Amino acid sequence: RYQAMPKMQTVSDHDAGECIVGSGELSSKKASKQPKIKTKLSRAAKKTSDLAEIPEEAKLSLTINNGASFIKNSRCPNDIIEDCETIPRNEILGQIINFLCPENINPKDHFLPSNRRFTLRGMGGLGKTTLAAMAVCSPNIRSTFDHILWLNLGNHFKGSNRNNLNYEMYLSCLKTLCQQLNVSVELNREVFLQPGDTSMIISAKCIQALEKSKNVMSKIIDGLKILIVLDDVWSHEDVELFNFGEHNMTSSLSILLTTRTLDREPQLGSKTISVDLFNKKEAHYLFFATAGLLGNVDAQDAEAIDCIIKKCGYLPLAIRTAGRLVKTCQAIQIGMSLREISSVLQSTDSPRMAPVIVLLDHSFSFVTNATTSFALKLLFSAFTVVFQRENMLRPWVSIDIVRLLWSALLRSIDMMEYRQSLVKFKLTKLEQIADLMCDMGIFDQKYEIGTNLQKKQRYLRVHHDLMWEYGKYFSSKISFVRGKLLTCDRHQIACCDECFADCSDMIHSRNTKKWNCLIINQFKSSCENPKAYMLNWLPLHMINAGLLDEASKLLQSQEFLEDQIKISGIENSIFTIVSFVRSYEKSLDVNAFMSQSPMISVISFARANLISLSSFQIDDSVRREIGHAFILLGVEFQKFSKWSNSLDLFTEAKNIFRSINYDDNHPDISRVSRHIDSCAIPSLVLVPRDSKSKLCLKYADVLLSKKNSQNVSLELSSNPGYGIVRTDHNSHVFSHKGVSWEYIFLGVGPKDSSLVVNYDGVMMHSVSCNRSLCVAMGSLCEGMVLCIRSQTKSDGIKEKETETEGFEAKIHSASVFTIDTDGSIYPTLAPHLCLGFAPIPALYIVARDSPNQAVFKYFSELKNSKHSSSGLGADELLKECGNNLVKLELSSHPGMAISQMYPNMASPLIPGVQMGGLGLGPAENALAGRINEKNQMVVSSLFSEVTITHGLAQNLDIGKMIFVSTHFEPWFCEFVVNDNGTISPKSSDQFVFGFQIPGIYNSK
Repeated sequence: RYQAMPKMQTVSDHDAGECIVGSGELSSKKASKQPKIKTKLSRAAKKTSDLAEIPEEAKLSLTINNGASFIKNSRCPNDIIEDCETIPRNEILGQIINFLCPENINPKDHFLPSNRRFTLRGMGGLGKTTLAAMAVCSPNIRSTFDHILWLNLGNHFKGSNRNNLNYEMYLSCLKTLCQQLNVSVELNREVFLQPGDTSMIISAKCIQALEKSKNVMSKIIDGLKILIVLDDVWSHEDVELFNFGEHNMTSSLSILLTTRTLDREPQLGSKTISVDLFNKKEAHYLFFATAGLLGNVDAQDAEAIDCIIKKCGYLPLAIRTAGRLVKTCQAIQIGMSLREISSVLQSTDSPRMAPVIVLLDHSFSFVTNATTSFALKLLFSAFTVVFQRENMLRPWVSIDIVRLLWSALLRSIDMMEYRQSLVKFKLTKLEQIADLMCDMGIFDQKYEIGTNLQKKQRYLRVHHDLMWEYGKYFSSKISFVRGKLLTCDRHQIACCDECFADCSDMIHSRNTKKWNCLIINQFKSSCENPKAYMLNWLPLHMINAGLLDEASKLLQSQEFLEDQIKISGIENSIFTIVSFVRSYEKSLDVNAFMSQSPMISVISFARANLISLSSFQIDDSVRREIGHAFILLGVEFQKFSKWSNSLDLFTEAKNIFRSINYDDNHPDISRVSRHIDSCAIPSLVLVPRDSKSKLCLKYADVLLSKKNSQNVSLELSSNPGYGIVRTDHNSHVFSHKGVSWEYIFLGVGPKDSSLVVNYDGVMMHSVSCNRSLCVAMGSLCEGMVLCIRSQTKSDGIKEKETETEGFEAKIHSASVFTIDTDGSIYPTLAPHLCLGFAPIPALYIVARDSPNQAVFKYFSELKNSKHSSSGLGADELLKECGNNLVKLELSSHPGMAISQMYPNMASPLIPGVQMGGLGLGPAENALAGRINEKNQMVVSSLFSEVTITHGLAQNLDIGKMIFVSTHFEPWFCEFVVNDNGTISPKSSDQFVFGFQIPGIYNSK
């Protein structure tokens, strides 16, 4: 701070403010003996009215774009601002006013009013300056003080390499104060330096000059009650330069300051408030005001507003910027929806949000050396990228684990130059870097007792979501090539927004992979080898580094799971594993029809271990944790469209809660029951346009918009909380006469699993796999199920080309849809129908040990029916047996039976073949049937020769839908009746018939 400036103007030693105007150069001894020119010191006058004048800086802070001021002369603090873009935060304002204007002051108190200091601390953009401006506009403040003075210290550091005031800057501040007091004082004085003065002597002379200038200012304001607002303080040492009350002032002096940095040695009697983010109500108020929105908004606009505010992180500056963007966009493009505008704001790179990025970047300006500041940004960016969980952007990370990353990064070739700059800045230890970032308001810190219970462990996290966004933004702009920072060819600068805009995602991806590899290698070579890192972070970093096989093996390691449970407990361990599973899936650009994700095996592995653990004699508290863990795994299975598997887990969780004697009103029972209900996925079928089961899309207007019909969720407005989902994870194959395609049936399920599609006005394509929405088998008739299908493939035989072309044309016609204005979807060639949901739950293949299996009431009769029907065909069987067919009623679901979904059967592509769905219906609608000599299940129907089938044998798996069809040889399936009353495919006795609704045995 106290270095001699080339053109320094300082104060000479005069009791009453005598002035010597120097040239700014070094002066000789002879010059120091010049006669003193004495002048009379001007003093500030008292206020001329009851209220002190409001500083111009405060007025500017509370003025909107058109120059209209919101300042009122009301006696009520709440009325200071009216109908403006500023939120009166009355709680904080009240604390400021009560502290600076206390009632019944005792002058003999141990701390005097002259030393009162109130600090507003927080990251940039929180509204600290606005709060200070609102406070000084308060009638209470204005009536208490004779003068209110305002200094923006941050403005003095712009264009300099400093973060605190030197003598020249200090003199400029004093002149500003004098101007606000209407006092004319000559403060241009020089420090007399001798040739050969050491840096210590020069510093001592500068300190002496500072104190003398400070003494002059204290005499100017002596006798007056003064409030000084110091805005944007970077160094808390600077505040002491304005503590004029130290020089025996006879009147009170108070200081109100705003800062981002932490004061580690606060003055006795001072008070600090950490300014928080807006709450939801305040955020909505500011957004509506800045966006110019009037009245109520519809549900879709309200959701878009919530997305925008969440993206802004409830930061006032970001919300104000976003609100003004909305106002501008709607003025330029009339009719542009809030959802369309919100998509622009979803990217941190949006040029409209540049002021927020500049503000966040300014947080590192505390470090004035550009190279050192860049090094800190790089370390911070690596922290945000590496320590980010799928379920948490800003997790707490122990300092030991942070040390692994930063040590590896600083030892890399990329950081050679920057490592030296940190040493020059006296940041030789990683803990010192962490301390500095905490002081700068970039990190939060806390201390907790470690697992060894001997000492407290230090933890760090990013201060705010937008600071995390800045770290991600920075990582997308920096690129190193052989240890050299890459600069753009056009501007020769790094982090160029203009030149690197198109490759920012690629740069971010490359840095993410590199930094994760660095910390993994550092962990493997570290002698400490902390287990906490291996359990909490290593799988995630393997995934982000592209080491997917290693991550999968680690997550299926018995030792890894047991260590997780020992340290974190059962529920927390499964929660952590689930977060790894989600990160794994997110890292893949996979085809939605992939046969099996390794993460499904990870979930199954965890489930098997929990089932084994639950078989022991354990406390109810542990059993409850296992139940909660089952719910976590079941929810994750739903993300893979493994509805049957998830239902099994939810049912097992409910059974555990029942074993603890929880009643129906217990929160755990209510919670798991809701999850069980979410597994009942009604099939997506064609229904009449006037049907009560008609479905309407929530974002139909977006799909109908030509500009923004990309990546839209098929969430439903007709069924809030639900959307169109896949009924299975695996794809199935249909093949006939040389033409084949892959498909997955669709249903209605939880909105979080909704398909995301693109719509070109003709066809709807799934984003994840580019499959098309299609009516199964090309049959545009009521009750036919819908699917997403791949492109058709043909065997290329020329003799079949004509037949193949006709086949493909029918399939294409069944893939053309129109979206109505009410959100409904209908086949363009069958406008009398639309998408809806099936009236009853479908019949599926489930695991043999599933708690949701279908148990037949008359299974013994079904077994014996095979012998009595020997030698009879399906037609003969129905004529011979008539009412003697076995009723397919269920004991697992009392009062229910297997029934047809619709009375009519659909006519698919294959001539002469008809098919229909089966489901769980009331017993009075039960189908009846027998097992014939070919082990086929022949059932009564409106049609003859109807058999139960699961389709092609190659498609048989858990979740495969069961249906009935007329004669079609590739679909002939053999079944056996098991001794427990279930029915299995003969070739796969590990499967049985079941539903996505638990039976009575599992609901008790």
